[in-house]
Amino acid sequence: MKRQYGKIMQRIAALMLGAFLFASPMAQAAFNTAIGDIAGTPGDLVNSDPFELIASTPTLVKTAFLTSDGTPLTTGARLPAGTSVDFLIYINNETAIDLDDVGIQDTLVGFTYVATSIRVLNTTAECVATLCTTGPGSEEEGIYNDVVGETPLSDSAGNDAASFVAAVVEVGNNGVQTTNAVQNAVANTVLAVVFTATLD
Repeated sequence: MKRQYGKIMQRIAALMLGAFLFASPMAQAAFNTAIGDIAGTPGDLVNSDPFELIASTPTLVKTAFLTSDGTPLTTGARLPAGTSVDFLIYINNETAIDLDDVGIQDTLVGFTYVATSIRVLNTTAECVATLCTTGPGSEEEGIYNDVVGETPLSDSAGNDAASFVAAVVEVGNNGVQTTNAVQNAVANTVLAVVFTATLD
């Protein structure tokens, strides 16, 4: 009888744990995308697929890291509600030509932006190949580590090259926020943007 009671309690505990995990709010961050252009021409800068690299130059790439410890998130990662995520959007400009007047926009879906968290950096050396390496110890992680330590910019349009207005993170001035400062991507460098958001 005791053995049967123990098995029944184990099954109940397993069912309760399963219900708790299933019922907790989860979302795929991979539904977020970023768009970009050069001098107002969208076709000049290929838009990103979330958490994926596109074999094209120059390409806008969007990926993410856990804010708490900088762990890279992979395609299809599932996170509990309230998780703080650092989104990294970057362009590997491996050409010897400056890209003038670059525009980057990211509309948050399923995330709440953390105020004054936009950081921009354009001094990291280009990646060795067209596509930066990914994962722990990668070029992409190095880009993230470089930009995350930068001083955050203002969220208000017109104060600097970045803004956050109506759920849109924007860098440069050829999108919705035309009063932002011009943002260029220097030759043979990575233009990188990091901002923080929490999962709804």
